[in-house]
Amino acid sequence: MKKIVLTSLLGLGVFSVQAQQAEEPAIRAVVDRLFEGMAKKDTNLVRSVFHPSARLQATFVNGQGQPVLKSQNIDVFVKAIGSIPSDTNVEERITSCEIRVDDRLATAWAFYEFYANKEFSHKGVDAFQFYKTDQGWKIIQLSDTRRK
Repeated sequence: MKKIVLTSLLGLGVFSVQAQQAEEPAIRAVVDRLFEGMAKKDTNLVRSVFHPSARLQATFVNGQGQPVLKSQNIDVFVKAIGSIPSDTNVEERITSCEIRVDDRLATAWAFYEFYANKEFSHKGVDAFQFYKTDQGWKIIQLSDTRRK
C-alpha cells in the first residue's frame, strides 16, 4: 500500500512539473509581446497583455539617494508608451527569466537591460504576476527595479 501511495504522489509531482513546463512558452510570449509593443510604440499591443485590473510598480533610488516605490495604472503606462518620440528607439532585453506556474497563477522573475537608441539606460528585475483568463495569460502585476 505504501508503494502505491508513493508512486501516486511521485506521479502527481511529474504531472505538475509537466503542466508548468507546458505553460512556460505561452507566459514568456506575453512578456515578449509587451516588449515588442513597447519597441513599436504600439499601445494596442501593450494594452492587450494586461488584465484590466493590473497595476504597475517601480522601485528605484531618486536623485537625493532616497528609495522610491512608484505606482502607476495601466492607462498612464500605455499613454507613456504612445508618447515616446518617433526618433527614439527603446528596447528591453531579458538576460534571464524564471517562470513558475500553479493552476491559473504564474510568476516570472526576469533580469533585464533597457536601451534607448541602442545606448544602455538601466537594468534591473521585472517581477511579473500572471492570471490565466479564457483569452490566455494576462499580466495582473508588474513590479520592477531600476539601477544604472
